[in-house]
Amino acid sequence: MAPGRRAPNPWDTGFGAALLALSLLALLVWFPNDIKGGFIEQGLAGKPIPGDAFFPVLLASALAALAALQMVLALLGRGTRPPGPGTDPQAGRLTAGNLRFLAVFHVLVLTGIGLMYWLGPAAVAAMNTLGVLDLDYRQLSDSAPYKYLGYLAGGFLMTAGLIAFAEGQLRRRALLTVTVVLALAVLLFDVALTNVLLPPNADQ
Repeated sequence: MAPGRRAPNPWDTGFGAALLALSLLALLVWFPNDIKGGFIEQGLAGKPIPGDAFFPVLLASALAALAALQMVLALLGRGTRPPGPGTDPQAGRLTAGNLRFLAVFHVLVLTGIGLMYWLGPAAVAAMNTLGVLDLDYRQLSDSAPYKYLGYLAGGFLMTAGLIAFAEGQLRRRALLTVTVVLALAVLLFDVALTNVLLPPNADQ
């Protein structure tokens, strides 16, 4: 191999191939058979609005494009150099550190998703128990502040937690960035797009 050229990393290539396959499976099999609405639909006023398949298709397409890019970069030799003098002999192998990373990553993501899905209903149920409310969460899933509870708490924990885990510390700049991104997402998906409910409110 030419000096300075990086050997294709099988982990990078395999990850890209698996993600590409799953994305294409979603686009070609899962979505057409599970999502009844189209990509673009007509609203009550006759104007085009995002359909049920709009955001899932955009997300799966973006993942497929990133997976393809990951594979191309890996195959072009942008991966890890082969072990040699001065290199880590554990490079390219599955280690305890890799497993720890995966464990922490999944704990943060699953906890964030759990908060996103259950915090709103749990808060409404507690308020019903205390006699403050007399409505269930389904009736309030498009009402402030209830519809924001799970999305903001889960989204903040997930993104801020992953940033802190990756950087080894939690900085004010990261907290501000997460707050701004979540606020912009609320403005876009809850204010500008009036026919879209913040996750997971559409499922309640």
